[in-house]
Amino acid sequence: MKSFLISLLLLLLLLCGIAGNAIYINHVANDMSRMTEALPDIGEEGCAEAAAALRDYWERNVPYVGLSVGYPVTDRVSEQAAVLSACAACGDLFGYRSALALLQ
Repeated sequence: MKSFLISLLLLLLLLCGIAGNAIYINHVANDMSRMTEALPDIGEEGCAEAAAALRDYWERNVPYVGLSVGYPVTDRVSEQAAVLSACAACGDLFGYRSALALLQ
């Protein structure tokens, strides 16, 4: 009976971990979506700073997101966030809009 309770407790712990992970991944994805929708266009005040903030937010969360999301996806988002930030900093309108469309 004791081993059954321990097994049940471990199963419950595993299910809570899976649910918590799903909630975290959805939270990060929703935050990234909100941030990309709120980005100003090239030439508007604060464009480079907002794009850099988006990139920094992703870089802070990618180690944890990478535990559950495959490397090709996290690598692609990291690349597009970096391109978006670089294009915003140098004023490349077409690169900025392209990276923004891919991130959205």
